[in-house]
Amino acid sequence: MVENDGTGPGATMSSSIINTVNSVIGSGMLVLPYAFRTDSILLGTILLLFAAITNAVGLVIQGMSSKFLKQGNATFFTVCMITYPQLSVLFDIAIFLQCYGVAISYLVLTGDLMPLVYSIDGWSPEKMRVLYILGSAAITVPLCFLHKLDSLKYASVIALVAIAYLVLLIYFNLFYSWVNHFENVPIDKLGPVSFFQPQGIRPVFKTLGVIVLAYTCPNEYGIVSELQTPTLTRIIRIVYVSMSITVALFFTVSLFGYLNFGNAIKGNIILMYGDNFYSNLGRLLLVLMVLLSFPLMFHPARVSCNNIYCAIKGWLLEGDSKENDEQSPLLDAAVHDQDPITVESQEGDNIGEQDVPLPDSRFIWLTVLMLIVAYCISVSLNSFELILSLVGATGGVLISYVLPGFYGYKLIDTDDPTLNERLEAHGGEDSSHWLFRSRGLKLFCLGLIVWGLVSMVICVYSSLFE
Repeated sequence: MVENDGTGPGATMSSSIINTVNSVIGSGMLVLPYAFRTDSILLGTILLLFAAITNAVGLVIQGMSSKFLKQGNATFFTVCMITYPQLSVLFDIAIFLQCYGVAISYLVLTGDLMPLVYSIDGWSPEKMRVLYILGSAAITVPLCFLHKLDSLKYASVIALVAIAYLVLLIYFNLFYSWVNHFENVPIDKLGPVSFFQPQGIRPVFKTLGVIVLAYTCPNEYGIVSELQTPTLTRIIRIVYVSMSITVALFFTVSLFGYLNFGNAIKGNIILMYGDNFYSNLGRLLLVLMVLLSFPLMFHPARVSCNNIYCAIKGWLLEGDSKENDEQSPLLDAAVHDQDPITVESQEGDNIGEQDVPLPDSRFIWLTVLMLIVAYCISVSLNSFELILSLVGATGGVLISYVLPGFYGYKLIDTDDPTLNERLEAHGGEDSSHWLFRSRGLKLFCLGLIVWGLVSMVICVYSSLFE
């Protein structure tokens, strides 16, 4: 029986492209002009293209891996369960690092921007920064205690408005400066422009994590699940068009923002603009966007943290009492020990999606602990670009390169009869697509794994030890 015929209702190509672009583009875009400062225009452009191509391949691999599961069932976790069940904790670590790190960066960004939007007389910038970060808890904390976040769908609308406004602000400021021969830019905010000479290997790797994070799309499986007629050809076309739009936007924002200030540019370009209505409106929109997005990042981070906690607890119990293994198995042992197709036939649409228990008491203390740690870190660190660099070098690299690489290496050109049965059962006509038999793509996936792990180590080292 062909599961993936896609004849029912679903998202159109256009809406899927919009959702993909919206998932990729975020506040990290504001640090990309700084990457041109460290990399030079030439190398920065090459790295933007390289990150786009490798991330695009990762997204295509995610689309291919969805063909091994019933339509709508594919997630990082469910694909992990049919490929490398032992990596399920790695998946949760990747999601935790990605979501929790981005959430913390939102608090740091709020502390950076709000003193510029509304300054308090007699207060130092540092005091105002701490006040606004702690004050943001009035919005974020109640929302983080909600079990369901459906009402925050409006955050995506605000995000689109804010990003569109900020992009136009960057374009207009360069045009205005150019017309006025840059006389409107303070002398301390003007620097030379480097077309070919990067600042060094370590600064380049420090900003590489930011570039990787800028392209990260953690929602690809959801977009594929909702797609009408989800053929591999349509998935590839969505990835191609989405990445083309994103590259054009990232390149112009990076180039125009860098040309406006040269090497005098700081990490976050929105901080470079003067104190006027248009700049402050952009900052206020951005703060509103990130505060409403904070619980959207916090929610999956909490789920992954709970999964990691339960897995570690299970390992410790197993190590302390090996004789009671059958009475205290790991949370996912029941799934690991069964044939995936058998599990699916028993569980229907819920293969691999069994929720790890999160009782109310643990929900409360885990939420409180994570919020306290997040606010302590955000108050202690005042470098927005440093946080994005670390998040990109860890969670972004794992989601964009390492996990898709592992999936592709396991699923593409495989001799595993169980996996081939899955592809035949759920892939429909796509099961005969040449990409599933491509030895070159399989080797490329191996390269993604190696590149991801090596760049992660180098990027983290470059960011922490300047």
